Amino acid sequence: MKPLLHFFLIDDSTFDLFIYEKLLKKSGITDSVRTFNSARDALKHLVSEADSLPDSIILLDLQMPDMNGFEFIDEFDHLPESLHKKIKLFMLSSTIDTRDIDKARASRHIIDLLPKPLEISTLKRKLEI
Repeated sequence: MKPLLHFFLIDDSTFDLFIYEKLLKKSGITDSVRTFNSARDALKHLVSEADSLPDSIILLDLQMPDMNGFEFIDEFDHLPESLHKKIKLFMLSSTIDTRDIDKARASRHIIDLLPKPLEISTLKRKLEI
């Protein structure tokens, strides 16, 4: 049996955070989900917990007020490489804007752009579990 994964959910929608947390836990791939309504707060947490942070998966919403997903990625890029190695990052969006899609695919930090609503079977396939 594979070890359970640790997830961070970053989305300005409280509803989406609630649903995705329940879906992830029900799927059996995790029992550890940390949610953030703010990308800034999530970044602060990553920095403050960098030394003790387990290998993690971030599911990051693209469209958020204050700091959107791409702005988060720009700031994440300045964090230590040791932190980058601990994190697999997926962006979530319902966008059909090809510029957003191309930008997400071009990022060295984003593994993939996943469609909203999140489908656990798609995530499992991307994680190869």
